[in-house]
Amino acid sequence: MMKNILVPMSVLISTLFFAMPASSVAIYATDVSGTWTAATPGSPSVSGIGTDTIKWGNPTYRGRQSGYSFEGYAPPSFEIEENSPFALGKFLHYNYPITGSSLQTASLLVSTTLLIDGASKTIESVFDFEHWETKNHPRSGMCANGGNNRQGVNYFGCADRVTFSRNEGSSEEFVVGNTAYYLDLSGFFYDSELASEFWTKEKRNNKAVLGGLIKARAFQVPEPSTLALFGLALLGFAARKRLARNC
Repeated sequence: MMKNILVPMSVLISTLFFAMPASSVAIYATDVSGTWTAATPGSPSVSGIGTDTIKWGNPTYRGRQSGYSFEGYAPPSFEIEENSPFALGKFLHYNYPITGSSLQTASLLVSTTLLIDGASKTIESVFDFEHWETKNHPRSGMCANGGNNRQGVNYFGCADRVTFSRNEGSSEEFVVGNTAYYLDLSGFFYDSELASEFWTKEKRNNKAVLGGLIKARAFQVPEPSTLALFGLALLGFAARKRLARNC
């Protein structure tokens, strides 16, 4: 005797749209740029808002102001592997002795253009920075980071502190073909380690590298014939329910 096996509709639907492993395609970063969109205090105390470099303070060492900059590593374009960490660009803190107003906060907009299987997409991410301009030579000889002046990172004067955090709502998922891609920005790496803050040497350009990776997930889009069979299954299911009610 033939048995009728009833499959729940939720199982049928999930089978039709079951996520499959992502297929490997060519992925390139074609452009990475950074723009400082806001700062506290604003202009004229901080110059360069709306560009890739901001500066502040009255220089007291070789005519150099303090400042922040961001330099993307593309162009030229470079290839990216799925789920493999890669560097998008570098952040620099130009830490030089100054007088007058100092930076307190700043916002950096990073725009990354990807070319995936011939399709181009630009993703924007926002990072918020807090800046602590410390006293270079305190009378106590102890610096803000707890270390001694003229030792280690404080060798040329007490180090300043840079703190950065990412606006979590600033990236997005996008679809190419049957695959959804997501640019996961890990954050800034200092001395090859992921950091939320770092202490920067006086009279030096201090670098942190922005790292990230591409995540992908594939999904199966039903063929027209599959959709037709699915529609017939729904009709049959409804007919059986009506028959059961009439019996």
